[in-house]
Amino acid sequence: MDQYNFEKYLDQQPKLSGTESEGRMVKNAFDVEERVVLPASYWRYVDWVANDQGEDMEAWIKKCDMYREDKTLSENLMEWLYWDMTEREKNNHPLPNWLKII
Repeated sequence: MDQYNFEKYLDQQPKLSGTESEGRMVKNAFDVEERVVLPASYWRYVDWVANDQGEDMEAWIKKCDMYREDKTLSENLMEWLYWDMTEREKNNHPLPNWLKII
């Protein structure tokens, strides 16, 4: 899916608090600024991981970009973040208080 269709997909999802699309400029694997669009709650999670857990999210995002294959950076990052959340839950690692895994 290309970036346009990914953003269109996000916009067609039910609108709940935290699901609004939000774009941010990040550095990709080539150290080039790229616009990444994710639901706002995912960006909130990125901020929590960086600020509360001390993770270097710029390096994390660059690594994610190296493995995106035929996906956009937005798509792949969303999958990587979801995987990170679920792994934290499975391994009893800290999660933000506002995050509820269903």
